[in-house]
Amino acid sequence: MAARPREKELTPAQQKELITALHEKRDELVEALRNRRSGSQQGEQRAGTGDEADQATEDAEVALETRLMDRDAKLLRAVARPLEKVKNGTYGLCEGTEEPIGYARLKLRPWTRYSVTYKEELEREQKRQGEG
Repeated sequence: MAARPREKELTPAQQKELITALHEKRDELVEALRNRRSGSQQGEQRAGTGDEADQATEDAEVALETRLMDRDAKLLRAVARPLEKVKNGTYGLCEGTEEPIGYARLKLRPWTRYSVTYKEELEREQKRQGEG
């Protein structure tokens, strides 16, 4: 298999665009968490009313909201990490190789931590460990 060409470092315009996208995603997640939290508090106030079927439905809704809040909180931490990397000048560099991560990859997922090549290497290693 041929080696992939080395990715170029981000231009200042690309970096600014990606940082803006990170801030927007962070704000969106904070708002979603705020809304879910207030929604779950309202659900807690309604709890205890109705029959067993109503209670089962309410319990399922609370469980779903909890999973969604956990997912959003995890993603929020993932988005906060590259914002810290911006401050120390390492945003856009693979955490495994310190090589630039391609703009196309970062455009799709500005909070990604690894280059495609390194991520594939990690996945192959995980697969090998799983088989052994």
